[in-house]
Amino acid sequence: MANVQLARNLKTLRLKYNYTQKDLSAILNITRQAYSHYEKALREPDLCTLVRFSHFYKVTLDDLVAGIIHVDQINESLPIYNYHLGETEDHKRSIFLTDQELELIEKYRNCSANDQQVIRGFLENK
Repeated sequence: MANVQLARNLKTLRLKYNYTQKDLSAILNITRQAYSHYEKALREPDLCTLVRFSHFYKVTLDDLVAGIIHVDQINESLPIYNYHLGETEDHKRSIFLTDQELELIEKYRNCSANDQQVIRGFLENK
């Protein structure tokens, strides 16, 4: 049996930030139907997807899965970005990229090999 509280929390957070189920399914790279099933408690997301939700909404896993999230308790000062899902080649790690981060990656890829080396050197010495 799926977690009803998780389903309620996902819907509360989605509506609070004016996302559609289609928006979130695209961000998480899942079907809209799969996302809909999460909100209806017909199925539960795997741990990796729960972590993605937690990072995306900036809530703890505990609050997301077992807490009662009320709209009036959500910290509106937290920035909610349009995220793009990024994964490592081995698919063992996933991260969310903001539009600004995605833009920087695109600029990096368009740099010459020499400029890329300079950028990597700068970042590795930080």
